[in-house]
Amino acid sequence: MNVTLVGFLMIAIIVAILLWGKVSIAPVFVIVPIIGAALCGYDLNKINTFMGDGLKSVLNTAALFAFAVMYFSLLSDVGMFDVIVKKVMKYMGNKVEMVLLMAAFVATISHLDGSGATTMLITIPTMLPIFKKMKIRPEALLLMAALASGSMNVTPWCSSVLRLTSAVGGDPQELWMYILPLQIIALLLTYASVIVVGRVERKNGAGMSDEEFAELKKTIDEPAKISVSHGVLAFDMVMTVVLIVLLLTGILKTNLGFMVAFSIALVVNYPSVKMQSAKIREYGGAALNMIIIIFAIGVLVGITSGTGMIAGMANAFVSVIPEGMGERLPILLSFFSVPLSMIIGSDTVYLVLAPILATILKTYGISTLILSAALLMGSCLAANLTLIGPTPYLALGLADVEMGAHLKYSFKYVWAIGIIVTVAAGVLNIIPF
Repeated sequence: MNVTLVGFLMIAIIVAILLWGKVSIAPVFVIVPIIGAALCGYDLNKINTFMGDGLKSVLNTAALFAFAVMYFSLLSDVGMFDVIVKKVMKYMGNKVEMVLLMAAFVATISHLDGSGATTMLITIPTMLPIFKKMKIRPEALLLMAALASGSMNVTPWCSSVLRLTSAVGGDPQELWMYILPLQIIALLLTYASVIVVGRVERKNGAGMSDEEFAELKKTIDEPAKISVSHGVLAFDMVMTVVLIVLLLTGILKTNLGFMVAFSIALVVNYPSVKMQSAKIREYGGAALNMIIIIFAIGVLVGITSGTGMIAGMANAFVSVIPEGMGERLPILLSFFSVPLSMIIGSDTVYLVLAPILATILKTYGISTLILSAALLMGSCLAANLTLIGPTPYLALGLADVEMGAHLKYSFKYVWAIGIIVTVAAGVLNIIPF
């Protein structure tokens, strides 16, 4: 069969299966490409070669994710994030805007491990009782958590960055450094949005008397639960700050950084060999699911590249793009990345569309770095609004909110911030106009 035709059929089948939601990502990305390659006439030896090339391309990504997840899981386990959140919450005033700001901050800190599920499991149970006492709608809590976690979701150990760079090639740390100004702008806009959202909530009757707030402060002032000594906890905090500085300055590569940091933290926090082994098994379980997905991505990328499907589909798209429009494709993608990801899901954007778009844009001399920047910020901001994926529904369940109410409340704010970030990207020439 024609390779390009098989490529389009394969992509359509993958998208349909993902939208169906009855099969997890890994088997789809392994089985469908193998069948596609067989239909194109390739034997098992050739298919093995394609898969091997693809798996080699994602080894560094898998290692990074494994050690980053285990490192931040350890920090969360010993209580470091609880201490930070409690300290900051002591300064929370009796204002709707301050409560919203606190929710955004808690989501920011708790998303350092790169896990959307962890963020929601920490942020919503922590802040929901306060929101209820302040008579702030839970939809506002979901919005703050979505914006803050979305802004943080571009660090090089986050699954979004790892999936995207696995699919199109590139270094996660290089991508993060490239879009760091956009991440800072998105975070600032998230914190600034509490002014608008706070005004809306006060009009809806939000607020608390001074007596009610004094009672609330008593629970906040209770000490955080930590499982190590204060000296060890201080060491963990200092090491984390040093690690982030070394990563930001490019002195240390993310793979090596997290391998060394986790190794040191494991020995310092858990001195016994038995405890260290138990914790590796415990934390490794959290990373395993994403590692399997990353290897499955390697199979998909290896087969679609090796068979020529990606090149064939890209050429087909190039032939129908109006002259002069190709160079503006990244900025257009960035403007619409929020609703696009919300409808078809970030997995489809990163793993299905991005490789095709990367090949198309190469014909116009546009790098995968620019394409990745165009897709990433909006998709990350929309991650907790998507109709496809477990984390938004976990958050909805924790907050006891329906998806329709969440979208009605949050979508306009999320897309507005996505558009402002896109304009900033154009002005800064990160995504050229």
